[in-house]
Amino acid sequence: AGYELIREQMGDAQMRPLVNAVIYCSVLKGFSHKRRFDRVWFVYKEMKSEKLQFSIVTYNTLIDACSRSHDIDRIPALLAEMTSESIEPNIITYSTVIKGYCQENSVDKALKLLEDMKKNKQLCPDEVTYNTLLDGCARYGM
Repeated sequence: AGYELIREQMGDAQMRPLVNAVIYCSVLKGFSHKRRFDRVWFVYKEMKSEKLQFSIVTYNTLIDACSRSHDIDRIPALLAEMTSESIEPNIITYSTVIKGYCQENSVDKALKLLEDMKKNKQLCPDEVTYNTLLDGCARYGM
């Protein structure tokens, strides 16, 4: 229903300027939580074609969709896209990437990313980061 509402607004000349990445991001989250990953990537492409201004929240939502769908191969391209848009990954971004690695049993990659985070004073791992790693280690008997 949310996506249909956006499509309706896009067809209305007065409402179209109000449609932005924040509104689309709500739809992305909804599709991701409902495990409709095909729809997530369809909406992502639509957002790109509409030349919407993405935010850190948009990218974190997309990276979370990658983690949920076990499609971590998409993550490097999203991180590169963020960099090209001058959007710096934050603690949520990295914790979400770590979650994806752990869900794919790539705990070694998750631990490497944790070490990289520790080297950056602005990306200090928090309790969510550590809990995510601990869960990944426990899940695979490490």
